[in-house]
Amino acid sequence: MKNVENDGIAVASSKSTRVSLAGVRIGRYQLSERRQQLLSRVSRHGEYVKLKKDSLEMMDLAYLTAKTGDEFAILRSKNEDVLFHGTSRECRFTSELETGLRNHKYELICHSHPGEDEPEPSLEDRAFLRKIGQKCSTVISARTGRCSEYTGDLF
Repeated sequence: MKNVENDGIAVASSKSTRVSLAGVRIGRYQLSERRQQLLSRVSRHGEYVKLKKDSLEMMDLAYLTAKTGDEFAILRSKNEDVLFHGTSRECRFTSELETGLRNHKYELICHSHPGEDEPEPSLEDRAFLRKIGQKCSTVISARTGRCSEYTGDLF
């Protein structure tokens, strides 16, 4: 299997990103070593890992979701990032993370959607922001790498 990802920074066309994500999704390409290490730390639904602040990127979620078919989320506090592994339908935060979101210790930076070319936040996504009192967040597509910012406004 080829590894089409490299660590570092890059500028890429939306088509190359789409091809790369599709290759990961169908097993033609592997995740980069860094992203594979992230996945190994949260290999099951409901698992999360705390990391150095600003160590995660939204595109990490797209690739992890392309690989697994599951949603992932980035939460951020003033001192750390949290990578959360959801299910194919949602990221359900409990205990420490739920409390941290409600108390504004954590902010939901981004979460991924597995099956949409144009990521569209669900009504539940919007209601979640209202419930935790957060103004906006981002959803990223695991098919295209496109991002959509959204608010808690239901209309």
